[in-house]
Amino acid sequence: MMSRSRVVISLLVIVAAIVLQTTVFAPGRIQPLGVAPALVTLAVIAISPHIESEYLLLVGFTAGILMDLIGGGTLGLWAMTLTVVAYAASRFKVRFPDGPGFVAVTVIGITVSSQLLYVLFGTLFGQGTITEPRVLANVMIPGVWNLVLAVPAFWIIGKMLGSHQRGWAT
Repeated sequence: MMSRSRVVISLLVIVAAIVLQTTVFAPGRIQPLGVAPALVTLAVIAISPHIESEYLLLVGFTAGILMDLIGGGTLGLWAMTLTVVAYAASRFKVRFPDGPGFVAVTVIGITVSSQLLYVLFGTLFGQGTITEPRVLANVMIPGVWNLVLAVPAFWIIGKMLGSHQRGWAT
């Protein structure tokens, strides 16, 4: 049974990740190696062990729509991308208790895949993102930053959502 409070807390975590992503790690601000971490993607992945898959898809889509509304790009690109992230995270979350190695590979894999998906969607919708000079760095480096931030993100989100599950990712 899903409690409404977990969904509300999940949405608050997403809003906090979006605020950090668009202020602290905005272009011209803190961007280690010239590329910011993908905090919203990491938040969706870290929320996944704590809520049911249907609600996770709702959280991912909501995160994407909010990112689209805040950004100046084509409406729907982040919504599509983060819905796919939520789906992928929902499929892999059952393996998170297998250990930190699986979680690390999942975080890197989903983050890099989502960045690549966003670039492909952006190119299909006329934003020309694939022709940017640092496209490879923009796709790969957020995965590294998300890996670095995964332990604190999973711990904080696990505490906020009050998970009673046992395992590394909780």
